[in-house]
Amino acid sequence: MKLLIGIAAAALFAVSVGAQNKESGFCASRTTEAYHSPKCDWGWVIHDPHRVEEVKIPHEPQYHTYSRWMLKGHTYILAYRDIDQQPSDMAADVYVADGDRYKLVGSVEHLGEIVTGVSEARLTGAVPDILFREDCGQLQCVVVVHFSDETARQVFRYGASKLDVVSKPKPMIVATSKLANQVEQFAWDPQTEKFRKIEKRRETP
Repeated sequence: MKLLIGIAAAALFAVSVGAQNKESGFCASRTTEAYHSPKCDWGWVIHDPHRVEEVKIPHEPQYHTYSRWMLKGHTYILAYRDIDQQPSDMAADVYVADGDRYKLVGSVEHLGEIVTGVSEARLTGAVPDILFREDCGQLQCVVVVHFSDETARQVFRYGASKLDVVSKPKPMIVATSKLANQVEQFAWDPQTEKFRKIEKRRETP
């Protein structure tokens, strides 16, 4: 019995070591997938809570990360890619999914070095928006993507020392600049279908 237990333990150890070596080799490969994989420590993992592994969409340059979002009865796929083969410089394409078919409906032309969060936000109307949060050097950055009639359009991008999304007294983005010692508020204008600055004030030291 002890011999059998020893053999089983040795086999499990060998499998574990093999898996670790395989993962180590993958991370050391410095491929696009490795740079953005949560299994590796390169630091360019996209923190998207709806990340999926089974979606593959042919594209050049190739996509390295996918996520699936359900918005008002439609299924959207966010497909992330590098710009000029630089893992610290990314973009995202938006597809609407119909079974195994994918239709390109919009793009986010540039994301920051590190995408720290992706979430839904109700800033522009009944259909939720997608909000990207990024580290942009010493600033925080946000990008808002607006969805309408199976189209996706980037409608806002801004950077500040601190960025908050609030719902009262109305949905808006509040940007605080420590260097300029000021606070700005941005809200959606349904007539122009753009964000506009509704308030700018100095902060009291």
